[in-house]
Amino acid sequence: MTPEPGSPTDSEVSDEAVRGMVAALEPAWSVESIERSPHGTDFVATLDVRTPDGPRTVVLKATTADLVDPPIARSEPRLFELVGRETTIPVPEVFGYRDAHDDFPAPFYLVEHVDGVNLEDDPESLSPPARERVVRDAGRNLVELHELGPLPAVGSVGVARGELTVLDTDDHPRADDFRERLLADAERTLDVLTEGGYFPDLADDPERFADLVEPVRERLRDAIPELSEPDPPTYNHWDYRYGNLLLDPETGETNAVLDWANLSSADPAYNLAKVEFSLLKPVRDDPERTAELRETFRSAYAEGRESWAFDEPTLERMAVYRLTDRLDAMACLPLWYEDATPAERDERAAEHRTFLAERVPGVDS
Repeated sequence: MTPEPGSPTDSEVSDEAVRGMVAALEPAWSVESIERSPHGTDFVATLDVRTPDGPRTVVLKATTADLVDPPIARSEPRLFELVGRETTIPVPEVFGYRDAHDDFPAPFYLVEHVDGVNLEDDPESLSPPARERVVRDAGRNLVELHELGPLPAVGSVGVARGELTVLDTDDHPRADDFRERLLADAERTLDVLTEGGYFPDLADDPERFADLVEPVRERLRDAIPELSEPDPPTYNHWDYRYGNLLLDPETGETNAVLDWANLSSADPAYNLAKVEFSLLKPVRDDPERTAELRETFRSAYAEGRESWAFDEPTLERMAVYRLTDRLDAMACLPLWYEDATPAERDERAAEHRTFLAERVPGVDS
């Protein structure tokens, strides 16, 4: 992926560059301290700044990796603004953004700092009522997000001519049928699983899942074309997971939903399946607890959308969507668990195999 002219993507961002980016967005502000985040793939820093109205804490984010195309990365601050304006979903206030810059990595933006904990893969640290609050908030938030649609086509949400849109480019083509896009994406994911996933340079065992590829491919080629007609496409925050939430650790209230830089336009049931995959942990929770949390999530969503029902065709689509979600997680394992021990990576891999063995003929756990 080649960076666009005028959008340098150096991974190292100096203090001078940080101050320059802030000055480009808020000339009257001065940066007093910089705390770089060790997490994520792009540059993120928490800044203490002095403004004409007094001190405040803000967050600066700049696209410095090759993982998200600039037309998609540019959507994040605009989506913060749209969601903040049109819904009650908690998102940070935006102070400014630049789509490109001659001197600094871009796009970049400046938003308010929101208090809260990021639990990544540790929801078990929440009390049972707090965890229920997280999934209930998720259901209610997705209602509001989905009702911002429908959108004109299936595809990737990005920016063209300065406006949010469903992109229609060679790199990000639109699709008429979500099922066709889903199968094509799944085929590509299966192809990379034979050589270490999306991040082969980080894979300690590139052939970890290679034996699963053909049985899963056969299953999806049979199942996806037979799915019922998807609902009209709408905004999908498909990466709505603990790692992209800032939570009150005592109550489970969601203080902010983050990572809006890679939304898709898709069947809302796909988003629901993705979030269930991310927020429910059936391998680590017992079946009864998983069922309780799933019911909490679905009830919150159904209560907010009068025209919605978790009917049999929708549930069948969601079951297949969860299977494709699992493939994405398998392909991301080298990145998500880069700092994990070999035993922890093996444990996650075993969870994936158990899931597939229960759903795909020819797969052994």
